[in-house]
Amino acid sequence: MNSSLPVFKISNFDDYNNCMKFESNFYIRNFREHVQENLFIEKPHGHDFYLILLVTDGTGKHTIDFLEYEVSEGAMFIISPGQIHQWNVSEDVDGYILFFTKDFFLHDFNTDRLTNFPFFNSTFSSPYVKLTTKEKDEIVLKYELIYKEYQNRSLKYQDMIRMYLNAMFIELSRIYPEKEETSTLYGYDLLQLHRYEALVDKYFKMHRPISCYSKKMNITDRQLNYLCKKTVGKKPSEIMTDRIILEAKRLIIHSDLSIASIAEELNYKDNSYFIRLFKRITKQTPEQFRNEQYNRYEKYWLYREQ
Repeated sequence: MNSSLPVFKISNFDDYNNCMKFESNFYIRNFREHVQENLFIEKPHGHDFYLILLVTDGTGKHTIDFLEYEVSEGAMFIISPGQIHQWNVSEDVDGYILFFTKDFFLHDFNTDRLTNFPFFNSTFSSPYVKLTTKEKDEIVLKYELIYKEYQNRSLKYQDMIRMYLNAMFIELSRIYPEKEETSTLYGYDLLQLHRYEALVDKYFKMHRPISCYSKKMNITDRQLNYLCKKTVGKKPSEIMTDRIILEAKRLIIHSDLSIASIAEELNYKDNSYFIRLFKRITKQTPEQFRNEQYNRYEKYWLYREQ
C-alpha cells in the first residue's frame, strides 16, 4: 500500500462549469456530482482548505482523523486544513459541499474571525453535527444563496459569498454548542479552553512546557490547569499529549517516515520514549498501529473492487 498522503488544493477538483479557470480559493457543488466526478477522494487524503458538507440523502461512513461518523440526512461535516478523512458512501448520496481557503474568507474580516467560531478554533473541535429538519433547511437556504452568487458572478459576487458564508457560520454557531457535551459551561471558560487548544495546535512540536502556554494566555499554570479540568476533565498536559498522538497517527499511516523519523519530527530525541508514550496512550506500538490500519485499508479496497 502506498503510504504517501495526498494533500489536495481546490484546483485539484473538477467543476462542471470549469470554474477553476477563474477560481482557486472557493468551490461549491452538488455533493452527488462531486463524489461521482472526483473518485480519488474515496481514499484517505487531506486538504489545504476548509470543507463544509451538508448531507441531504444517502448513507455511509465518513472517517475523520481515525474516528468514524455516520453519513445520513442532516449530517453536517466541518473539516479544517490538516485533518485526514475518507468517504464510504452509498450511490444515492446527495447534499451540498463547498470549499474555501482561509485567505478567501478573511479578505473582509479580521484574522481571528474564523477561530472565533467554535468548530474552527482547534483540531479538537468536533467535525460532525447532526441537524434537525428545521436546522437543515436553514443551512440549505444559505447554500443556495451562495451557489446562486457563484453561478451568476454578478458585481462583487465574492463579497456576497463571504457575507453568506459568515451568516451560515453564525447559524451553525447557534446550533453547535447545543450538540456538544460542554454546552452547560460558561462561554468564557470555553473561549479560554479553545484558545489553549488553538495554541497547542500551533506550537505542540516546538513547546512542551505548559508554562509556555499559560504565559501566552496571561494566566498562571494553576489557572490553566483549573480551566482544563473544569471544562473537559483533563490536565493541560493530557490535551497536549492527545494532540501529539493524533499527529503521530497521521504520520504513521500517511507518510513513508520510519518510526524513528516520526519521533524526531515530533521533537522526541529518545525514540524509545516516544514508542512507550504511544503504547501507553493507544495500547499499541506504532508498528502495530501501522500494520492494523494498513490491513483495514487493504480489506476495504479488496471489498470495493469485488
